[in-house]
Amino acid sequence: MAKSVFNGVRIAGVAGAVPGQRVDNLTDHLFLPEADRKKIVALTGVNGYRRAPEGVCTSDLCHTAATALFDGLGRQPDQIDAVVFATMTPDYRIPSTACVLQDRLALPQSVVAYDVNMGCSGFIVGLYNACALIKGAGLRRVLVLAGDTQTKLCHDEDKTVVFIMGDAGTATIVESDPDAGDIVMEVRTDGSRFESLYVPAGGFRRPSTAETREVRERADGGLRSDDDLVMNGMEIFKFAVSDVVKTISGFMEEEQLSAENVKSLFLHQANKFMNDKIGKKLGFSPDQVPYTIQSFGNTGSASIPMTIASHFSSGDDAEAGGRAVMCGFGVGLSWGVATADLTGVYSPPIVELGT
Repeated sequence: MAKSVFNGVRIAGVAGAVPGQRVDNLTDHLFLPEADRKKIVALTGVNGYRRAPEGVCTSDLCHTAATALFDGLGRQPDQIDAVVFATMTPDYRIPSTACVLQDRLALPQSVVAYDVNMGCSGFIVGLYNACALIKGAGLRRVLVLAGDTQTKLCHDEDKTVVFIMGDAGTATIVESDPDAGDIVMEVRTDGSRFESLYVPAGGFRRPSTAETREVRERADGGLRSDDDLVMNGMEIFKFAVSDVVKTISGFMEEEQLSAENVKSLFLHQANKFMNDKIGKKLGFSPDQVPYTIQSFGNTGSASIPMTIASHFSSGDDAEAGGRAVMCGFGVGLSWGVATADLTGVYSPPIVELGT
């Protein structure tokens, strides 16, 4: 089991931002009968989510979150040594959106800036990169931006995804601190199952054409084109409750962690039924597993930091944040688990963009 241990590194703050536009799963999506909408909401736990309007990108949401985090923590842009942007929905094919955000956030030209093309595990991979830059390259402070505007990848009448996927952006400051404890991480990948959650066309392997853009009903009952996101829900569920659970369980055993000495389990907000299963298999009580999926849906790479930010900014005492286990899983297929002491983590209220 390949683990990485980073000592003397801490998560200083986490902030989140969402679009102002709300989608209600019970009153919207009128292409399905009301009874069907109720069943989907009961199964997924997603009452609604936020949708970014045309012209609003993931970078805009992450920029908003970063500004709120800088203001709240009293950090200045010239104190940032690197920016890592984890997303599946960049502004452009070229260049990396991190380069654009370097200018928008007034970060110094000396920063290291790059994108990480990851979705559900994006925050864990971004955190991994930040810790590696601090411990391996001697940097002092790294800004991890993680977010997705997944609604732009979904066909509006694809019942397999349109009730779940939401838009959000986050900012996390990771910094060197000799008094901090260890951040321990393990990241895994199984590319043999990439077709379980992907966009079949629109890239260089299979460019977008009139044929790939044709919308038609699929075997799973979803209505979409090959340029839209497709998810094999059953395969993702099996992956989550088997591979993901085994990885977290093994990781916790090696780190001598248990539900008794871990304060919180922050999971990728994939599906409430799925996450309830994961938490229960690992022995966590429901109050140890915070959720944001009911209000924000599955926000891709933003889902873990959104949940952390919401948890601590909603009145929970960050000073008593304690030991946390975090796990992101999905697109790739990739999954990663991390543990860190979140005591003292600062989180401002979730910001709404465009309201």
